[in-house]
Amino acid sequence: MVPAEEHRSPDGSLHFAVIPMTDGDVAIGFREFGWHTHADTLASILNLPKPQAVRSYVDDVLNDRAVIAMQYIDGELRDIWISKDPAGDLKYCHPNERVDFRYWSGAILGP
Repeated sequence: MVPAEEHRSPDGSLHFAVIPMTDGDVAIGFREFGWHTHADTLASILNLPKPQAVRSYVDDVLNDRAVIAMQYIDGELRDIWISKDPAGDLKYCHPNERVDFRYWSGAILGP
């Protein structure tokens, strides 16, 4: 069983959550935004049991080992996700769209 977790970034701008679901799976993502992943997906990718896969993923985010993408459309924050490919995330941006990259600590991923 994976327990619920709630984390606020040091600057207070991000709210990362681990949410157990009634079907036994677990959703992991940023509160108030659509992107999320699941424990069963992480377990499959990392070849670990669900609890260890979730722990590893959360630890990577909270310890600045994961890049966080923040999508703005017309200046409004629309989505936040963990990016595996920042350059690829920028490839199809529209003229009114911007994607910024940072770490949990608030450090900016520079060009």
